Amino acid sequence: MPFQRFWQPLTALALVLCCNLAGAADFRDPVEQPFLVWPNIPVVRASDLGDYEHDRKAFADLHTGKGDPAMVLAALQAVDSLQAHHERMALAQLGRTLNTQLIGELDRQARRINTRAPKLRFEFAGITPEELQRASAADTKALSALKAKAGRVTLVAYITYTRLEGTLVQATATLVKLGNGASQSFTVTAPAPTLADALARDIFDYFEGTRFSQHRNPLAAREWLMAAPGHADQLVSREAAQRYCQSQDAALPTAAELETAEASGFYGGGVALRPMGVYHIESGLYDTTQAQADKVRANHIASVPNGYYYCIRMPADTKAAKARR
Repeated sequence: MPFQRFWQPLTALALVLCCNLAGAADFRDPVEQPFLVWPNIPVVRASDLGDYEHDRKAFADLHTGKGDPAMVLAALQAVDSLQAHHERMALAQLGRTLNTQLIGELDRQARRINTRAPKLRFEFAGITPEELQRASAADTKALSALKAKAGRVTLVAYITYTRLEGTLVQATATLVKLGNGASQSFTVTAPAPTLADALARDIFDYFEGTRFSQHRNPLAAREWLMAAPGHADQLVSREAAQRYCQSQDAALPTAAELETAEASGFYGGGVALRPMGVYHIESGLYDTTQAQADKVRANHIASVPNGYYYCIRMPADTKAAKARR
């Protein structure tokens, strides 16, 4: 296949150049340096998920006696023949269309923000697509020459896609750094005519958008603990929650700690609270359904199972450091 002839030498090249990702930081590094991208983008067609529904219906009709087996078989054979014909045409045409449209849309986005130095540049002089498509390019001598030329190329890309219902297409564009094998993928679902535009916008925003500093956990000096295994997804009493936290050398959090942890988010060192949940805290109950100023209320009956909970703990080394002060 043309894609295999194109991609095998690139795979070998990526492996030879370097595969050490241990020191990799942000895929967009270096910050100010543009990326030279190989302009030939292979487009690989995956399964058409939308077709499966029609197949299932046809065979379901056979089992229930609604379909004439001979007619269904003839129809399937006709579909197979038609599919084979359009497969040959659609793969090449859609691939070239997506390839050129994606580059065009990225250029359009660059003009939109009036930049003369876009981060992605689809250009390359001194090497032709045929050089990467020849199988002989992977031998030792040819590979050495190819490495010298490809040293100027930073990224290569490929796209896989599948047709969904109607005109919807789901596509994934993957960018690969030849220097270390690192990759970054972008997946969109859009009607076929706007597919390249949607992909280009995601890719453009990623490379040209503001690079925010990494979030710092405001409660990094604390450790969060889940509720006891036997209390998972259950309302328990304040007494039960306190006993378990104490057994873990921890305590119920304050309202401020719980609010800070919720703001940090589950993936930022904090916790995830139920949209309609009540949690035990040091001073009473924390109700997520109430307005911000009224979230905390007293817990008058400590023995009633009326809340979920997290425990919070200060690590031993932090305790020791505080004790020495």
